[in-house]
Amino acid sequence: MAKKILVVHCSPRQGGNSSMLADSFIEGAEAAGNEVKRIDVGHAHIAGCKACEYCFSHEGQCVQQDDMQQFYPLLREYDVLVWATPLYFYNFPAQLRAFQDRMFCQIGSPFSIKATALLLCFEDADATRADPAIASYRVCADYCKLENLGEVIVNSVYEKGAIAGNAGLDQARDLGASIQ
Repeated sequence: MAKKILVVHCSPRQGGNSSMLADSFIEGAEAAGNEVKRIDVGHAHIAGCKACEYCFSHEGQCVQQDDMQQFYPLLREYDVLVWATPLYFYNFPAQLRAFQDRMFCQIGSPFSIKATALLLCFEDADATRADPAIASYRVCADYCKLENLGEVIVNSVYEKGAIAGNAGLDQARDLGASIQ
């Protein structure tokens, strides 16, 4: 059965390496018959969670009225959530962290997401530099009881377009195609 896949791309750099990784994943996922929607949160105005717990008593509605409001309905509609992101200062970019923090409101009204995947690229030649971010992704997936469908990790890419021809693009396409 086809899945509804939401790809959350969170780089502020348009057309960069993580964007190309996301495009390859989407190509594979759509070829497998899935419905895919990509959102780009790298330029969205999303404030961090205030921990006010307004969402607890207001059916998952967040008190903050910013760009996150347009994404909440998608999180309640899609089956699979895919993170497509660069690594900044050995962690996820602030744009992704704000989005993730604001997902706290699902306590008041759960999302429909059942599975997740990670597409991560970064400059460092030492692939282990991404281990803390990958561990964070895995812990969050486990805590939220999301099936981890896979991870594509590509290091040694920095300049815009440096990922072109990299085997990671094929891995991302294959991961997308494997989701059914």
